Amino acid sequence: MKTWYRHAAGLLPLLLLCARFALAQSLSPPPADVVEGQPVPVTAHPRQQTLLQIGSPALQANKRLVYDYWRTVLLGGRLERMEDFLQTDFVEHDPLLPSGTAALRAHLSGAPAVAVVPDTIPGLVTLIAEGEWVVLVQVANYPEPAQPGATYTSARFDLFRLAEGRIAEHWDSTLFRAGQAVPDFGAAAATPTTGRVGLAQHALLASSDPQLFVNKRLAFDLWRQIPEGGQEQLAALYVAPGYLQHNPNAATGREGFVDYMARRPDSAIEPYLETPLVALVAEGDLVVQVLETTRTQAGVTWHVPWFDMFRVEQGLVIEHWDTASKGELPAATPGGPLGL
Repeated sequence: MKTWYRHAAGLLPLLLLCARFALAQSLSPPPADVVEGQPVPVTAHPRQQTLLQIGSPALQANKRLVYDYWRTVLLGGRLERMEDFLQTDFVEHDPLLPSGTAALRAHLSGAPAVAVVPDTIPGLVTLIAEGEWVVLVQVANYPEPAQPGATYTSARFDLFRLAEGRIAEHWDSTLFRAGQAVPDFGAAAATPTTGRVGLAQHALLASSDPQLFVNKRLAFDLWRQIPEGGQEQLAALYVAPGYLQHNPNAATGREGFVDYMARRPDSAIEPYLETPLVALVAEGDLVVQVLETTRTQAGVTWHVPWFDMFRVEQGLVIEHWDTASKGELPAATPGGPLGL
């Protein structure tokens, strides 16, 4: 009996992880191995089809629309199916892509269709939906600056707004890289990203689900007081001791969070975010925050989104993803845009 008990005790961490995975309804993948003082690699969801079966029938349908659009049109190259998923005059916010189905079809026409439309999306981290919003998150692999041929991970985000059963609007986290040319799409050019400012942001906290409201409020207040207010000493109010960090510039653990946030200067704490807020989308234990930021390319300033995703557990943020690449430092630090 004692031997059995010792074996069972040894399995306890795995059982707790499985329980967390089940309770969260498999919205986020189990984390990769944690190395003290290092960020945790971003991993794909092991059972992505389950993501399509979570939520109300309406939310499941919205997820399925986005999922099938990605598989069929973007991965499968079935451009003739585009109107099945997109409104004809859909609005694009990525400056590297055009708005409207006609312009997008022309832009993608050089890529050949694959023989068989894939059943799954490679590297899918999660797929969440709330109201008119759907967020699709994938593993992003970037070249390791110090090791030629090696890569490291971050996250790629796509935000969709649906209307009348089709995609009406799209934002993504594709940011400009050095030397990257921005196509001239003329009248079909993307629309700049704009977020809400001041107290108007509070409307984005609303949810018919009280727990989702609480989770959104947690992420919102964390951002107001620590990244923007510079009050990293408040971390224990918002961040769990076992905090898992996927930003490649920061360390896992609450102490790693505090060290990273200490780079930001102190400022007044406002009842709203100083950075314009585009969207707050929550489902289960996940919250995705989308902010408006800017990038300058060839002397032109572009208004683009910045994405952060938080996993909430027992009233604290336990895990964080964003779209940062190595060298992207916190806002208001030399050379830094955003990033948690």
